[in-house]
Amino acid sequence: MSKLTEKTEEVNYVPGVKSINTKDVVSFFKDPESQKFVYKTLSLSFDRVKKADFVLLTTVEHLEPDVLSALNRYQPNYAIGPINFSKNLPTNVVCSKSLWYESDCASWLESKSPGSVLYVSFESFVHSSKKIIEEVAYGLLLSGVNFIWVIRERILNSGDNANVLPLGIENEVKGQGLIVHWCDQIKVLSSPVVGGFLTHCGWNSTVEIIWYGVPMICYPISYDQPTNRKLVVDDWKIGIVMGFRVVNFMNGKHGEARSEKWSRDVEGNLDKSEMGDGSAVSRVMSENEKTIEIETRGAPTTFDQEKNDSSEA
Repeated sequence: MSKLTEKTEEVNYVPGVKSINTKDVVSFFKDPESQKFVYKTLSLSFDRVKKADFVLLTTVEHLEPDVLSALNRYQPNYAIGPINFSKNLPTNVVCSKSLWYESDCASWLESKSPGSVLYVSFESFVHSSKKIIEEVAYGLLLSGVNFIWVIRERILNSGDNANVLPLGIENEVKGQGLIVHWCDQIKVLSSPVVGGFLTHCGWNSTVEIIWYGVPMICYPISYDQPTNRKLVVDDWKIGIVMGFRVVNFMNGKHGEARSEKWSRDVEGNLDKSEMGDGSAVSRVMSENEKTIEIETRGAPTTFDQEKNDSSEA
């Protein structure tokens, strides 16, 4: 497969997708040579899927009806909803879903007021640069916003992973922020004090965020994240973009100015100033939340409906 052109353009001929810009296409399609392993693995997976009797998808009918309808022209696809968590968390069962040690954030969260905490996590395998980590750190500090920031081990794509944060920053954010290597994301998102999630837009996190009704600040990097950002911001309108602003001010001349810009973006986004008073987003999130819950309990899928329509005809 050849590399897609650097010039952005709208693609409107993909079945089930009204329109998508090439900048939002999954990264391994745009430049397969730089991601050979991922591209080959997924190409093999796509070939094997064609031989399956049916496909189970961790999405819901309400979110992607056109895509599901298009896929079902070729083989049965069932939208089974999120399966990696339960909305009603049991209190008497202790079970870790992670390979990493999980910090208990419960007592810290309980000390904060509703909607005042920004949750920051760049997923379980995406790498970052030390420069970005430092500027995020100072941006959060200057914003004054309460935050939980997950910085997993070996998050840097190069360099010294033992000294990721700027010297002394953890002492400076005491009381305002909690920095952990890993935590139970479901428990954090289900807390009423969490008012926003700065995310790379991995699919699992996206579904979890919708389930718990937390507005998203999107900072996609690669893989399917740009495509998920398009869905969240442009199609479903339940989040806003941070990524383009981050890129712009990361390329500025003065680190302090960039951090201050970060700070204004974070503070403004948590206040939902770019989304009105937040009521529209809350309403959409609530509607999505209810629909996901209904559909994951066994509501008919597009495939079932189309199958019934064809049999009746």
